[in-house]
Amino acid sequence: MDLLQQLRCHSKQFATSAGWVMIPILLFGCAATAKQSDEKTPLQPVELNETTTVDTTQPELALPLTPELVYYVLTAEIAGQRGQLDIAVDLYNQAAELTDSPNLAGRSARISTFSRDPKRIDRALTRWQEVSPEEAEVYVMRVPFLLMEDNYPEVVVNMNKALALEPENKEKYLESLAANLSEKGDPERGLQTILELDLYKNDDPAARFTYARLAAYFQRFDVAEIAVDELLEEDPNNEAYLSLKADLLQTFDKNEEALKLIAKAAQRDGASESLRFTYGKLLGESGESEKAKRIFEELHLENPENPDVVFALGLLALERDDGQTAKSYFTQLLQMGDAGGQASYFMGLAEEMNDNVDSALVWFASVPVDSQRFEMAQTRYINLLADQGDIDKARQHLQLLRQERPQQAIDFYLFEAAFLREHDMPEESVEVLTEALTNHPGNLDLLYSRAMVAESIGRLEMLEQDLRTILKIDPENAQAMNALGYTLTDRTDRHEEALQLINKALELRPNDPYYLDSLGWVYYRMGNLEKAEYYLREAVEIQADVEFVAHLGEVLWMQNKKNEARKYWDQGVKLDPNNKVLQETLQRLTK
Repeated sequence: MDLLQQLRCHSKQFATSAGWVMIPILLFGCAATAKQSDEKTPLQPVELNETTTVDTTQPELALPLTPELVYYVLTAEIAGQRGQLDIAVDLYNQAAELTDSPNLAGRSARISTFSRDPKRIDRALTRWQEVSPEEAEVYVMRVPFLLMEDNYPEVVVNMNKALALEPENKEKYLESLAANLSEKGDPERGLQTILELDLYKNDDPAARFTYARLAAYFQRFDVAEIAVDELLEEDPNNEAYLSLKADLLQTFDKNEEALKLIAKAAQRDGASESLRFTYGKLLGESGESEKAKRIFEELHLENPENPDVVFALGLLALERDDGQTAKSYFTQLLQMGDAGGQASYFMGLAEEMNDNVDSALVWFASVPVDSQRFEMAQTRYINLLADQGDIDKARQHLQLLRQERPQQAIDFYLFEAAFLREHDMPEESVEVLTEALTNHPGNLDLLYSRAMVAESIGRLEMLEQDLRTILKIDPENAQAMNALGYTLTDRTDRHEEALQLINKALELRPNDPYYLDSLGWVYYRMGNLEKAEYYLREAVEIQADVEFVAHLGEVLWMQNKKNEARKYWDQGVKLDPNNKVLQETLQRLTK
């Protein structure tokens, strides 16, 4: 995969860690930690599951400081510093009840959000609202808790109130709302919530843009495009609209159109960092790496602390096979904290490129478990060990992963079996799968995998037993029916039995090209060349798979349609000249 495509990810982690302005489809920053631009400082969504340190800054209290009040506040602060959040929250709440102070009530509410206790948070927010009913923030802070209760109508009520009280902060509050709606993950109700806001009904551009971005985040790209097109008609030079439109075009694989759209604006003096970032990303993904590099280097000079730019420069260096430069950038990213948890993986790639195998192994092994690159790092680690001839150590690592992550043990068994098969160790692969089935009896994936490995080494009895076990557990499993039917007709003379199985698989999944190929092949094996040709042509028409082409060519050859057979085989050679089935067919029939 193109390394620059690594930049396009849509992880939930990204959404919650980087602020909502970073969420859309779009921005470069899988690595990303901080937000990409620029002018606005989005209000972070209030999250019950957020782990953070309590702000121990003393509140400004223009109050009659009674001994009781001082006692509650000081004791609460001490409790907070000691990590005794529940005690701190209760003491602050008691202090807030003693006096009608908006500052103190606000402090109590903000501290309460760290408790993860909805009742404590609701109590504190209610008190804040009692003493300061015109404070917009209190209504915004209620939103995540209302969403926890699926109370979308009240979300609309509270947001309308906040937006009416402080229209000058509408962008900030809309970003906060969108962050919480994206975290909730219900596209229909999330988008409908924006539509029901008074601001949206009043045709406010900020609300409409929030709707467009949220639609893009939820991958309702058509909806997002219509919304942003309407905004661009009214304000064609708006950089935020242009960035979103460009990102949508990129999603539609229209990179050239996206570049054309924003090139002029991005190269204009004073163009925002975010628009230039989008432009650089588009250039990189369009193969114009040098131009992209220049843009990111300029951005890096202007703001060396932007981790997304550092990440982009590191990836571009990897694209150029410049492992040393890539290492330098990913080292910087690590020094910045690497909130995305990806730098170790790319450090491993850089060191691999620098032929520092031992160092690469260390970096791959150090990728955090919660990183989205964890599994890729494990794959690289194991394959790198195998490349060094250390198969045993690779297998030991997989065994260790199974022990450390038992919930993924089946995946690691399957991985090890495939790994062994790739390294011409099919018997060991069967042994691993047999061990896995002992620990996880009846698992369909393990049974199917062992059947496929067994077929490759001629153990047809094991294959049939495993596939029939699958069909006993899941009688409608079309994949097992087709696999068994194809093997019976290809490797035995049990064609009638195979025909029944394949026909039933096709009833379950009509027009599946693999099943059509099997049906054509069973008719070929039964001597019905006309029917064989018919179904194999259907399979090839749906999907020009090399093995389908090889089969169709063989049937045509047997019908003395040799020119057409050669035409299909030539097509297959272009697709995959080393395909074993095709090569065996050509060897057997033409030489």
